[in-house]
Amino acid sequence: MKNALTNLRSICLLSGLILSTGCQTILPEPEFKLPEKFSWDQTPNISAVNLEANTPYVLSLERPSKRSAERTLTSTTSYVTNAKGQLSTGSNSSREAYEPFRTLKAIEEKSEVKDGFIKVTLKSASGEPVLSETVPLGADKSKMIETPLGDNFPGAFILKSKTRKTKQPILVVLGGSEGGDGAARSQAPEFVDQGFIVLGLPYHSPAWYGQTQQFPDLPRAFDNLPIDYLEEAVAQVRLDKDVDPDRVLLMGGSKGAEFVMLAGALIPDDSDGGGFCAIVADVPTDVVWEGWGRQNATEKYSGFSWRGEELPFAPYVDMGRALSARQTGDSYTMTQAHERGRDAFPDRVKAARINVEAIDEPLLLIGGDKDATWASAKMSRTVAQSRKAAGLETEIYVYTDASHAVGGSPLSTVSEADLNARIENYPAMMAFFKRHAKRDDCRE
Repeated sequence: MKNALTNLRSICLLSGLILSTGCQTILPEPEFKLPEKFSWDQTPNISAVNLEANTPYVLSLERPSKRSAERTLTSTTSYVTNAKGQLSTGSNSSREAYEPFRTLKAIEEKSEVKDGFIKVTLKSASGEPVLSETVPLGADKSKMIETPLGDNFPGAFILKSKTRKTKQPILVVLGGSEGGDGAARSQAPEFVDQGFIVLGLPYHSPAWYGQTQQFPDLPRAFDNLPIDYLEEAVAQVRLDKDVDPDRVLLMGGSKGAEFVMLAGALIPDDSDGGGFCAIVADVPTDVVWEGWGRQNATEKYSGFSWRGEELPFAPYVDMGRALSARQTGDSYTMTQAHERGRDAFPDRVKAARINVEAIDEPLLLIGGDKDATWASAKMSRTVAQSRKAAGLETEIYVYTDASHAVGGSPLSTVSEADLNARIENYPAMMAFFKRHAKRDDCRE
């Protein structure tokens, strides 16, 4: 009799029948199937099983805001399970496009998610939580070690893997007009994860709109910033015992792109701080532009210098009007200030042209036609055309609908057009760096 009851219970569990003997249906618990981490080089598929069949659910991804500790960024996507009670971001069950790294809505509450992670939550259509787990986002910073470059380079840091076994190529990362070390810090871990040592090199530190200057020992104004500074920093980092001194690569964004292109054109290959394997210029320029930020200045002056001499520059037209446009409601953009300067001072623009033919390193350019900061796509095309006519290796990625945020990791929160551009150009940039980091003639 005991064996008969045991068999009956087994049949109940398998068939889901509710019998008078008291056995009940026992359904499996809902379960997530998640990637080990969200990474830039593959779209992370998220699945859930053991749900109600043919039923709507809402999947949300949550991460802390980098701009405010009191804000959480979330994105949500609605799904309907299939007949087996399953849903997957890789299937057609979504009611709208799945955008895993897009954070479309900011809500006013303190995030419980740590930086570097995403919280994945599945809720019923009525808002009842069903599943919730946290997944790492991007490279694991705990596996990396940071050291300062030295007292002569305020805020400069070297980031490397704790598990490196051989000397590695060094990638020097420069941010733009925002100054400080934020751009370098946000990008460095992904490059370290791909086998590089990163030198994050702040080169100026403004105090925008009354904010505290991050590095008081760096120039506050964008005023004749010396290209020699990068030369000296590269010479210093080459002394690091873990760095392959013959494999140095440069990357700069916006004004940082202007900087690294000038470095490629001006710093001799045989200098202790010269001889680069490759350069990436993200939203670059084709000329040197006017500087700004000098107190009580009545004259115009260059943004950059070389060997103590001011570099020729192209002036702006009404840049102050463009900078205050958000407060005044004016539609005048920084791109208009640049382009009107180009039109108004053709002789100055000609003299300010960056000698891109003198950059003997392979160059990769990224730009967007909807760039409201400066005409990065137009200027990228100009640079590429000149270099290709000279037979110099050049890759270019320009996008009709992309903005000044066209370049960078797809893990960041950007517009749809910029995200689509990054999905293409970020892996291309990584492949470009890895390919040229293997060169053995970088310093020739």
